Amino acid sequence: MPTVEPEFSIEFSAQIPPPSPDRPPLRANVYETAWMANTSLATMFPYVQRGSIVPGVTLFIGGEHAEYGHFFHENTEEEVALVMGGQGTMKPLGTVMIAPLLHGVQCFLKDPKNPESYLLIVITQRQPDDREQHERVFFRCGCNEILFEYPFESTPSDAYDPHASEILPTTRHSSEAAARFNDDVANRTCKRCGKVAERFPVEAWGWTLNTRSHDVAESARAALLERAKSTE
Repeated sequence: MPTVEPEFSIEFSAQIPPPSPDRPPLRANVYETAWMANTSLATMFPYVQRGSIVPGVTLFIGGEHAEYGHFFHENTEEEVALVMGGQGTMKPLGTVMIAPLLHGVQCFLKDPKNPESYLLIVITQRQPDDREQHERVFFRCGCNEILFEYPFESTPSDAYDPHASEILPTTRHSSEAAARFNDDVANRTCKRCGKVAERFPVEAWGWTLNTRSHDVAESARAALLERAKSTE
């Protein structure tokens, strides 16, 4: 008896739209970005506005004095992590992870004091098209009690401005959260067990330096534009 094959067809209706005229395609290299970056979550492209796909590069390097600590991050947008290189890590090369909206953050090095250890990871987030975005950074005591939390608004701007640069809100606000945690012993004192937590090693993450560098660079750009206007 002949076999009758079922009749079916697959139609693909979804299409990738052409690039937006105000956000032309750009070339970037993960390893070059890691080499030149002064922060974790270094954005590879200048596009962080609505609808943008934002890959952020983070490089952890082990060493005698390496200390990264641990904190928690909550985001209303999903983050996808891809391991692009590593040695002595908890996450093998090529690992792809979709982080829960609320997740712990650490360096993922088995022994951060080992100078041969390193991890290069890219964390990608797609900015929302038409809704608000909210994030939260917080720190826990060893007994699991929340010591200090810092919620912030991170809804992206609507349009890319080629004459100015935007910093990813996560970078600026993570720096601020760590500063407030470190600067007030009350924020580091557990209300459950009374233990005082150590200061968070914010310098290792680079957020503060990156934020300051961004703001100074933008001041320099504004000064040049103002000077150009005065000579017209």
